[in-house]
Amino acid sequence: MIFIRFDMQDSRVVMDSPNVKFLDGKGVLLEPGDADYVQLAPGTPGYQAPISPKPRRHITISLASLNLPTNMQPFRYIVQTIAALFTSRPAARPAMEEGEYLDTIATRSALTRPQVEKVITEMSGLHVELTRQSIPVDFILRRFRIQPVSGGRLSGPDPSDIEVRDTLGYSVVIHPDEIDKVRVDCPVEKAGEAAENAPKVTSVRARPGNVANKYAVGPGRTTEVNGANFRDRTTDAPWPTACLINAAGALVTAVDVADCTGPTRLILSGAPVGTTGTLYLKLVDADGKFSVWDQELTPHAA
Repeated sequence: MIFIRFDMQDSRVVMDSPNVKFLDGKGVLLEPGDADYVQLAPGTPGYQAPISPKPRRHITISLASLNLPTNMQPFRYIVQTIAALFTSRPAARPAMEEGEYLDTIATRSALTRPQVEKVITEMSGLHVELTRQSIPVDFILRRFRIQPVSGGRLSGPDPSDIEVRDTLGYSVVIHPDEIDKVRVDCPVEKAGEAAENAPKVTSVRARPGNVANKYAVGPGRTTEVNGANFRDRTTDAPWPTACLINAAGALVTAVDVADCTGPTRLILSGAPVGTTGTLYLKLVDADGKFSVWDQELTPHAA
């Protein structure tokens, strides 16, 4: 039962409807479940046709239409625990370099590299200007759309212009059809498990020299790693283990942890003599939670 208002816009509220009544001087509309409610037939005053359920969209994508490479790698994911709930996140592989990305687009589109760079530069400039004006872009060629975003914690209900501007950005929203293409027979591979306090790396420097994004090689040389959650704060907490892996995730060499007196800094011994190549640092804490820093590391030998 709901009370009738003068500004009410409801097709069920008509004077001839048996479900419109006056009780104690107030107009009311009876609803299913109320006493004296009458189920109306089509054509009866006050009848309102039921809302048809929205049809479910079916995926009509075939594997043949996706042109998938035969050597496609599986989507890797990590299961983590947050507030006693299990969630998943991508176990990201090393990022595709800018040059490789632009060359791939040029090959797929049959355009020249300068033409691709020009199109991307103009697209980005347009997206920035639209975001400055809070203008979203509808789906483009059923591929993606652009949505201005603003988020973050503010100091109060009346933030300064600078505080608001610091939260501005835009996101790319993938069209549902494109998301379906990702999901069709996508191979997946569980790459590990992590919790809220998995080791987190913020910087890696080889010593002596304090050279960023380098791993030390040889005796008497060390690698300093800064971050968080390397170990518990108790004095007898076990230290994490460390290793260097390649882009495919395969172990190249273990690296001894020479010092880890706190949860935010650790010192690694130099990798064995002869270790070369672009590698990645993997840390595993005492509980088995691990992280791989996504920055490339190159050798810093004597």
